[in-house]
Amino acid sequence: MKIRTAVVNGAEISAEAVEFELERLVRFYSAHGASAEEVRGCLGILREKALEQAIGAKLLLDRSAELDIPVTAADVDAEVERVVSQIGGREAYLAALKAQGVDEASFRRELEKGAKVNKLVEQACASVADPTDAEIAAFFESRREAYAKDNRTLVGAHDEIRDLLRHEARGKAMDAFVAELKASAKIEYKTVEAPHHHDHGCSCGCGHHH
Repeated sequence: MKIRTAVVNGAEISAEAVEFELERLVRFYSAHGASAEEVRGCLGILREKALEQAIGAKLLLDRSAELDIPVTAADVDAEVERVVSQIGGREAYLAALKAQGVDEASFRRELEKGAKVNKLVEQACASVADPTDAEIAAFFESRREAYAKDNRTLVGAHDEIRDLLRHEARGKAMDAFVAELKASAKIEYKTVEAPHHHDHGCSCGCGHHH
């Protein structure tokens, strides 16, 4: 199977990077009520969105490096602890690094890059307000029938809707920011063979490809 990738400012976006972003999108929409059938029906759209997110991620990484955003050892320690917690403890974390052939110092450098991007994202989204209770209620009302099928009330769905609307609002702010970066970038689209496996990124949980 062929999939679309891109070359961004001379650096290639791998098919694995696009698949990684696609799986993140599928997980997100599945967690927010989309059925497997709905996800399958939108796979072409999601794959295009995944490619654009992979391009955006590369541009954000480059931009955060250009700006030399300060990241402390404590910031990196916090990222390490997040990964250790996700992967199930220190021993599992070290075993994952060994399996990937990555030493801890190199992995910390990757996490430092990620922490810089996170700070850049926070700066870009600083002006985004949280959804109001009225907006959350309006969203619930617009989908009342679907929530009723699962016997869900506004109170029960409140936090989930808040997170979804917050995600959408931050997404719009990031889309605008990334659009500015894309306008000044050289992006060439290409078609390649899709990866034949599902080893997307580092099993350490950093989201990078080693």
